[in-house]
Amino acid sequence: MPQLIPGRECGDCTQCCIVPAIDKPDFQKEPASVCRHCDNGCRIYDTRPQTCRTYYCGWRWLEIFADDWRPDKSGVFAQLENDVPPQFHSSVGINLILVGNPLKTLRQPRFIDFVTRNVINNVVLHLGLPGPRGKQAARLPLNTREVLEATKRSRAEVRIVLEKILKRLAAHDFIPHEMEYSGHDMST
Repeated sequence: MPQLIPGRECGDCTQCCIVPAIDKPDFQKEPASVCRHCDNGCRIYDTRPQTCRTYYCGWRWLEIFADDWRPDKSGVFAQLENDVPPQFHSSVGINLILVGNPLKTLRQPRFIDFVTRNVINNVVLHLGLPGPRGKQAARLPLNTREVLEATKRSRAEVRIVLEKILKRLAAHDFIPHEMEYSGHDMST
């Protein structure tokens, strides 16, 4: 089992209480909705469900993120995914869900450099936008020929390609997220 990055704490960040869907027998929360226990942090932190006790975003798990990439500060919620295409020799991918100002975030040199470095290193990346409450997030792959070719030219070219991908995501027809379980909805 991998270890959390020492020294990284969630602090005031509550993006994991908002962005992902939770669909467990004892706890459900729609995507892009705030958990009813979230109010400047978790009001039931000491007795929170096991699902919440074991969930951490990619920033807490992966050293490829700098310390200042905490989701509430960077505008990027890094969600780890295990549906990695077979051509990659990895068991985990990363969905970079833009939770702040999406255009501002992806224009930042550090974001562009992160995408460039990790696409070149064959890390499975997606760019994502949360949907409206109760709708699935949209995501598109970043490990494409177009992105890879842009990384060989310049930071400006990568930014242009990322902006095109963001436009496609923003135009996405968000579909409802269907919950398997019911009876313990914590969505507000």
